[in-house]
Formats: sequence, structure tokens, C-alpha cells
Amino acid sequence: MSNVNISKLKGIVGDANVIDSPSEMAKYLKGLGKPAVVVLPGNTSEVSSIVKLANEQNVKLAVGGALVDTKEITGGIVMVMSRMNQILEMDQFNLVAVVEPGVLHKEFLLKVTEAGLNFPPEPYEVETSSVGGCFAIGDSDSKSFEYGPTRGFLLGFEMVLPTGEILDIGNKCIKNVSGLDFIHFAVGSQGTFGIFTKLLVKLLPAPEAKKAVIGTFASMHKANATFNTLIKRNVLPTRMNLINASLAKNAKSGTDGQLVIIDLQGFKESGKNIANEVASVLTLGGGSDVKIIEDEVEYDQVINGWLKVRADLNAKPEQTVEFMVGPMKMPQALAQIEALTGDLGAYPGVIVEGLLGYVCLALPEGTDKLALATKVNKLAMSLGGNVKGLLGHKLKAEVYNDAEMWNETTSLLSELRHQFDPKGILNPGVSLQA
Repeated sequence: MSNVNISKLKGIVGDANVIDSPSEMAKYLKGLGKPAVVVLPGNTSEVSSIVKLANEQNVKLAVGGALVDTKEITGGIVMVMSRMNQILEMDQFNLVAVVEPGVLHKEFLLKVTEAGLNFPPEPYEVETSSVGGCFAIGDSDSKSFEYGPTRGFLLGFEMVLPTGEILDIGNKCIKNVSGLDFIHFAVGSQGTFGIFTKLLVKLLPAPEAKKAVIGTFASMHKANATFNTLIKRNVLPTRMNLINASLAKNAKSGTDGQLVIIDLQGFKESGKNIANEVASVLTLGGGSDVKIIEDEVEYDQVINGWLKVRADLNAKPEQTVEFMVGPMKMPQALAQIEALTGDLGAYPGVIVEGLLGYVCLALPEGTDKLALATKVNKLAMSLGGNVKGLLGHKLKAEVYNDAEMWNETTSLLSELRHQFDPKGILNPGVSLQA
């Protein structure tokens, strides 16, 4: 039996923005949990009032941009931020924007491009990701080598804390933090430390030209070897990505083999020279159908194909294992992984982000993820890396038989979360230890 006071919610946001019909709620939800109600706030004050009501009634509250995960939220409130979808300011001279959290990431990219500017972070999910979600997740993407991690594009925010209080922090200055940096501390907290209601976002000038060089390879190893050649030659493009044959067809129709996508964002003339060099390296390395793409529409198709593949893997975290090694150690890593998995080209999904030394493995049905992750972590550690995130930290602690290190980490995370959210109201299905 739910404790949610529907009439009070309607008093806060209006009848039309409170949905308690299961069939109507379904379009905002993912997962198996059954919340009592979906509520769509229109401003910061309404968000604060909803959070305060949840605290008063001790009701769980899950938050998202367009779709919300219902894990551990049965009987609770789902808050969808899609009505708060305005770009409040686009300051082209100071290279910043003020954005509400429900603006779709893809719509924001269009507006930024129209203004002759650039917002580098990739959408986590192409169609439904919001700008608020971009920073709540805070995932580094395949352009991070050139542009830096996602958190570097947040200069400040307004946030409703889990108690309903409103925090306003940051300004338009790039150098505005000395000491503890709470602005970036909040990035990646997945809505557990608070709910973004406004974001002050850093922008960049648009690149003068964009090009892509693509090619297909008979094996993952030959394709990856070209990355090492480029790095040795000090050719460091914007993206340098490899998609195995099983996924490549999803990225580009008609592809037969492992697909390499090299993205070059920068200047026209120097970009031409680099593109020619990259194409030569791919061809000499055994690539077929090597092509330099300069047409804007075709370039967008190639990059959107990459984003779709990446987003499909992002949507299945329970079915993927991610790890990092130094980029020049990738040949050994792929060879050792193949000893565990069999032919990587035929594996359900493998992507390599060559500049970052990052690999994501999409696992076959029935794979014991933890057992495979443990083996992957040991081989990655032997090459100076490890499985990504706190799972990797946990597995590393197990390798060193250092339970104290892991316990201290989890205790700190739990204590931080409790300090911000004493009643454990906000996003209970999110584990910061995953």
C-alpha cells in the first residue's frame, strides 16, 4: 500500500502533471518496479516541494530526464524532468549556456551547433538522454582524450538537495574553484546527492572542419595495430574507435568486418593532411574500403552510427564488462581476452576506444559477468590497468586481499550519501558501488 498523497502532488504541479494510471505511466518508465505515481515538475520550486513531501511521508523518489528506472521504487514517486526543457541562455561571447535539466541532449547539440559552438560530450542514449542526465551519469566518452572528461563542461548548477533545500553554486568563470570542488563532486552521483534544476554549461568554438576516415579489417588485431601505428607517429585524432564485426553492421550498413572510425575535428588544411596520413596507415595496415569522408551528411551518419552502438551497450550495463589499459598495451590485452572468450570478431559485441585504452565487451547470454570480470581484471592489472569503475576497485581489493580498502571505500560512500539524504529517499535503486 502506497503512502503517496496524490492530491498534495496535484496541488504542487497541477492535475495534468500528475499521472497515476499504469498505462499512462508506462511511457515514462523502464524496469520492473511499480511506482504509485509519475509527476512532472515545471520549475525548481515544484521540485523542492515534491522532495519535501516525499521526506514528510517517507516515500521513495526516483528521478530522470525522459525515462526513469523503477528499481526499488515500487509504491513511490517517479519524477520526470521533461517539462523543464528550456535553454535559458546561450552566451556566445563567454562560451557558456544555462540549461534546464530536461533538455534532450540531442536537441541541445542542435542548438549549440546553430550558434556556431560545440558541446563535446556524447549522449549516453541517443534519443532519450537529457543534459541533466549527461552530468548526473558523468561518463567519459570517446572524445575525452582531446576534450577532457564530461565533468569539465559543468561550471555550476542549481540543485534541489534530497531534503528539499536548494543549492546554487558556480559562475561563468573558468577558474572559480579553490580547495574542495563540489561542482564536479556532484557529477556522476546519478541523482543521489541532489536533483539538477539548472546547469551552467561550458561550450567551445565549433571546429572549422570535420572529417572521418573509415575502413574495415579482417581481424580486431590488425585494426588495433593501426591505432598503435598512429600513436607512434604522433597522430592523435578526436576519436579513434574500433567496432567488431557483430556490431559493425549496426553502425554502418553494408559493413563486412571490423569497422574502424577515425574522427578528425579541427582545421581544414591541416585536417586534410592528417586524413591522408590516417588513410595511408589504415590501407598499409590491411584495411579495405578505406575512405575519407568530408560530406557533412555522410560524416553525421558515420558518427551517429557509432553513437547508436555505444548507446546500445550503455543501456545494458548488467551484460557488459568494461576495462582500461594503456593504449599501447591493447595488442596484449586483446590477445589475452581472446584466450578467454574466443574470436572477438564473432563475439556479441566489442568496442575499443583506442586513444583511451578502453574496451567494452557485450557478453553472450548466460555469461557469469562477475566471474568473467574477475579474470578480465587480473589480465588488465597485469598490463597496468583494471576493470572500469568501482567494480574494478572492488576486484583490485580482492586481488590484493585487502578487504579494508574496499570497506573504507564503501563506508565513505554510504556516509556521504547519508549526509546528503538522511532518510534514504532519493534514487534508492542507484548503487554508487556498482
